[in-house]
Amino acid sequence: MTQISSFTGEFRNRTRESAFQADHLPESRRHARLLFMLSALLNALFLISDWRFAGTPHFWVAVPARVAVVLWSLFCLSLTDRMTSFRAVERICFAWQLVTAVGVAFLVSSRSDIAIFVLVMLPLVFYLVVPTSFRGNVGGGLGCGILLLIGYSVPAPLSPTVPGMVMAVAILHCGMWMAIARGNRLQRRAWTAGRIAREAQAALANSRDTLERMFMAVPVPLLVTRQDGTVIRQNRAAVDAYAAGSGAVLDNVGDTYVDMAARDALFAHLKQGEAIDAFECRVRRGDGLARNVLLSARAIQIDGEACVMTSVVDITERKEGERHLERLALSDALTGLPNRAHFLRALTRACHPAEPAGERPSRFAVLLIDLDEFKRVNDTAGHDAGDALLCAVAERLQQAVRPGDIVARMGGDEFAVLLTSLPGDDVVARILTRISDLLHAPVQYRGRSIDSRASVGVALYPDHGSDVETLVKHADIALYDAKNNGRGRATLFNDALLDNWNREAAMLDRARQVIAQEKPCPWYQPKVALDTGRIVGFEALFRCPTEDGRVIMPGDIAAAFEHPELGPAVTRLMIEGMLSDCVRWRRAGLDFGHVAVNVSGADLNDEAFADWLLGRLASAGLPPSMMELEVTESVFLGRNADRVARALHRFSDAGFTIALDDFGTGYASLSHLKQFPIDVIKIDRQFVRDLHTDPEDAAIVRTVLNLAYSLGIRTVAEGVETPMQLDYLRAGGCHVGQGYHFGAAVPATQAEAALRANVTRCRA
Repeated sequence: MTQISSFTGEFRNRTRESAFQADHLPESRRHARLLFMLSALLNALFLISDWRFAGTPHFWVAVPARVAVVLWSLFCLSLTDRMTSFRAVERICFAWQLVTAVGVAFLVSSRSDIAIFVLVMLPLVFYLVVPTSFRGNVGGGLGCGILLLIGYSVPAPLSPTVPGMVMAVAILHCGMWMAIARGNRLQRRAWTAGRIAREAQAALANSRDTLERMFMAVPVPLLVTRQDGTVIRQNRAAVDAYAAGSGAVLDNVGDTYVDMAARDALFAHLKQGEAIDAFECRVRRGDGLARNVLLSARAIQIDGEACVMTSVVDITERKEGERHLERLALSDALTGLPNRAHFLRALTRACHPAEPAGERPSRFAVLLIDLDEFKRVNDTAGHDAGDALLCAVAERLQQAVRPGDIVARMGGDEFAVLLTSLPGDDVVARILTRISDLLHAPVQYRGRSIDSRASVGVALYPDHGSDVETLVKHADIALYDAKNNGRGRATLFNDALLDNWNREAAMLDRARQVIAQEKPCPWYQPKVALDTGRIVGFEALFRCPTEDGRVIMPGDIAAAFEHPELGPAVTRLMIEGMLSDCVRWRRAGLDFGHVAVNVSGADLNDEAFADWLLGRLASAGLPPSMMELEVTESVFLGRNADRVARALHRFSDAGFTIALDDFGTGYASLSHLKQFPIDVIKIDRQFVRDLHTDPEDAAIVRTVLNLAYSLGIRTVAEGVETPMQLDYLRAGGCHVGQGYHFGAAVPATQAEAALRANVTRCRA
C-alpha cells in the first residue's frame, strides 16, 4: 500500500511523489499562470487606490511597492512557458512569493484599513493558491506572514494589537498547515485511486486483448456455444476445420454430429454442468466429410448466460493408424491371413457367443494343420520357395473351407482353421477331404515342383472342450498323433490320445528331473559270440539308480529319447559314462571288444554331434572301432533323412560300426540296407522269443539270417533266453547273441568282473 506522510500529506516515496507532481504539471502551470495574471491585475487596481496616500509620507512607500509587485507578477507570467518541470514551477512561484511578500510588507506598514485583511489573506493565497509543494506552500505562507507582521509592527512595535495579531497569524498558519496536508492527502489518494483504476482498466483491456489473441491463435479448434448448441464464438482453427475450404459457416454444433444418440448424450451431460473429457464421436464438416473427433467441454458463464467452451481434436488419422496397426497386429504379413492372435480372438468369441439364455451353442471345429517336411523345402529349395509354398497353402485352405470359416497362419509352417456352425460331423469329413486333396497337390514354383503334404489335428466344440485353451490343446494332441503315425493324415481327438499325451508328458518331466537331479549311468549287457561263447562286447543301456533303491528304466522315460533336447542330453550322459568305463577297463588290460550305444534321430540331426563324439574319443584315447552305434529304422523316415545319411556315412568312414536295431518291426525297406552303411542287423526279441514254437517267427529269423549272409552283414539276436533259442540261432548262422541267457544288464563294476571271468575262461 502506498504510504502518505501524515504531516505533509505527500508521498513518502520520492519517486512516487515525483510521478504525482509530473502528472499534475499541466495543471500546476495553468494555476501558476492564472495566479500571476490575477496578481498583476488586482495589484494594478490596488495601485489606483493607493493614490489616496498622495501628500503623505506613506505614498512614496506604497506606490513603488505596488508597482514592483505588478511588474514582478508580469515578469513571472512571462516565464511560465519555461516551466517544463515541477521544479521550475516551484522555483518561479517561490520567487514571485518572495517579491510579493516583501512588497506587500511595505504596504501594510501604513496600517491602512485593509492592512489587517491583507495580513490575513495574502498568506492564505500563498498557502492555498500557489501550485507548489508542501514546503513551497508552507514556506511561502509562513514567510509572507512573518514579513507582513514585521511591516505591520514597524511604525508601532509596541502597539497593543501586535500580540493578538501574532497569535491570530500563528493560529492561521497552523490551520493552513493542516488544511494543506489534508488537501495533499486527498489529492494523492484520488490520484492513486485514479491511477490504479486506469492501470486496472489497461490491464483488463490488455488481458482481454491477450486472451482474444490466444483464443484465436490456439491451433486446436475452440468453440463457445449456448446450451442449445448455438455458436457464440469460435477461433480461426475452428473456422478452418469446419469450412475445410468450402466456405461453410458453423452456426449450431448440433447439426454436425453424425450419431444423434451421441449428440444427445453429450448435451445431457453438459446441461447437468458436468465436465466432459475425451468424448469420442463423429462429426460432419462443412464439405460433408465425416471426421472422428475427441471433445473436451466445460460449462462457463458469459454475461450471466450459461455457455459451454469446447475443444475439438481431429483424431481421424490416428483412428486410421490404429485400425491399420490392428490389422497388422492381427494379420500375417506373408500370407495376408489372420494371425494367431486374430484366430484365438475369433475362437474366444465362438466359445462365448452372445446367445439367448437356454439356446444350445453352435457346434464348430478347430483344425490345426502342420506342413510335413517344410524344413526340407527351405533347406533344399531355399526360403523363397518355402514362402511360396506357405502362400499356396494359405490360398488352397481358403478354397477348401466355406464362407464364414476362418483360416489363419499360427506361425512357421502351422495353420489353423475354424469351421463355424457345423450341422453335422459329415461336414468336417468333407472339408478335411477337400483340404487333403488341395494341400497334397504339388506346388509349381519357378519351373520346379515342390511336394506339399500336411498333417491335421481336429477338435470339436463342445465334444472335446468348451474353452479356447482346451480346444487348442486337444487339436494339437491330435496333430501330434497324426505326425507320429505316418504324416499326411488327419486325426480326430479322442480320450486315448489325451492319455498317451499325458503319459508322454509325464515321461518328459521325469526325464528332465533325471537329467537335473539324478545320476543316470550306463549299465552293460554282454554280447556273446555264438560260436565260441566268449564276450565280444557290450550294449550300454540306460539306467538311473535312485536314493530309495529303485532303478529308473528306459521305459520310464521312453518319450525323452526322441525329444529334440532331452534325447541328445541323455545320449551325451550315457556316452560320457561309457567312455570313462572303457578308459578304466583298457588301463586294467581288459579286452572288452566293443560297446554299442543307441543314438536317436535327434542325435543324428544335430550337426555338432559327430564332431563332439569324435573329439571325446580322441581325448579319451579310444579308437572309433571300439564303439558301435545302434539306430532304429525310424531314423531313415524322419524329415531330415538326408542329414541322417550324411552323419552315418561320416561315422562309418571314421571306423564306427553301424547297427540297425529292431530290424523288421518298423517301416524300413530292404533298400535301406543298400542305401545306408549298415554293418550289423539286430533281430528283434519279439521274433526270437517264440521262434521254437511259432513257425512264422522262425521263418522270419531264417530269412533275416539268410539276407544278412547274402549281403555280408553280421547279425545279432536280441532276447536270447533259452538253450533252444541259442541252438536254433547258432545253427542258422547268427553271429552274436544277447539276452538273459548270457546275462542281464549290470553296473560297470559287475561288467568288469564278467570281463575278468571271461579272460580266465578263455585261458582255461
